[in-house]
Amino acid sequence: MTNVSPSTDDDRDDEFARILRARRLESVFQPIVHLASHTTVGYEALVRGPAGSPFTDATTLLRHAYRSDLVVEFDWAARAAACRAAMAANLPYDQLLFLNIEPLALGSDCPPDLWPDIEEAFARFQVVLEVTERSLERDPRSLLAGIDHQRPDVTGLAIDDLGANPSALSMLPILAADVIKLDQYVTQGGPTPMVMQIMDIAYEEAERTGATILAEGVETAADAEFARSAGATLAQGRYLGRPGPLPTGRRAPAPTLNVRSEPIADLATPFDALAGRSISRANLAYITALSRHLAERAAELTAPALSLLLLPDPRLLTAVDQARLARFAGRGVITGALGPGLPDPPAAGVRGARDHDRTLDGHFATLTLSPGTASAMFARAAPGHPDEFEFGVTHDRRRVVAAARSLLRRLGAGA
Repeated sequence: MTNVSPSTDDDRDDEFARILRARRLESVFQPIVHLASHTTVGYEALVRGPAGSPFTDATTLLRHAYRSDLVVEFDWAARAAACRAAMAANLPYDQLLFLNIEPLALGSDCPPDLWPDIEEAFARFQVVLEVTERSLERDPRSLLAGIDHQRPDVTGLAIDDLGANPSALSMLPILAADVIKLDQYVTQGGPTPMVMQIMDIAYEEAERTGATILAEGVETAADAEFARSAGATLAQGRYLGRPGPLPTGRRAPAPTLNVRSEPIADLATPFDALAGRSISRANLAYITALSRHLAERAAELTAPALSLLLLPDPRLLTAVDQARLARFAGRGVITGALGPGLPDPPAAGVRGARDHDRTLDGHFATLTLSPGTASAMFARAAPGHPDEFEFGVTHDRRRVVAAARSLLRRLGAGA
């Protein structure tokens, strides 16, 4: 790798900023192919700098965007450039248009000068937003709020590069992706134990939600055969089509694809996950013992996984609880604890709540979510009976996922 001197990097930061201000970003498009019919069903837009500039690829552009603290504006400008190119080429409505979006930009507002092109393109095309795996786990609250902000305007949401980062695997069930894009490491890695673990996670999510699996990095005939064998519906890579301008003129009709997955219930509190279930009553000693039993059963939990704890009283957070949560966090598990009066952070590497949410006063929850495992206990103070709790235990993955989303919306960002 060539070392670039700081002065050269600074100069390129300035050049990057000038290109961004002048809206000189360009796009190339890589075909997305339906494997069963060998038909192109859409294109992913890939950002490029102007011809002759040093910004010949998205990685270089993103590096300078982050260095210059311009990543949100860059993200919108890249999407606007792709939208203009798609409109100029008269991309047919039956072709999906995949646009990348950084997690940091999900909840942001579009710069006014870029909005007309984006608004028109989003009305004309079936847009699928690709959320990159970078920093998916850093701030789940903002991530989920940003997805809520974007979803009404798009055909679908894709999670990019699944398998490149354990955090993406941990967050996969929470995000309810419509398209799961397997990283090239998976497509090109062969049937190794790690690849099989990733595929098992993807299969479970696709079966539960109806998400579509797309294999990235199909560079050879062997990669294409692996993608077919793995059950991917869609694929992309140089073997199937290199990035370039969008084709113009008449195209063969594309197969009709439904890239909408089953939505996750939006809960006001995690206890609402028990709706329609029979509810029991018990005193605090019983609830505490049950919570600790469920926590101890998950003692060997490792990433990719979530472990979340909600307590009605800070005195219930013991040193044993803190040590267990810190141990989980040290293994890469997304870990959080919240409740009135809890310290922030509750333990080393563990997320706490940003604010005191009074709607959760009197609530108790212990939740574990990992591939193949979903377990939770939810309780709340019984009305008119201060020494009793209404509670229920569930291993229903849909209920546990919905409750996890409810809790993650209240957690602060990780370190």
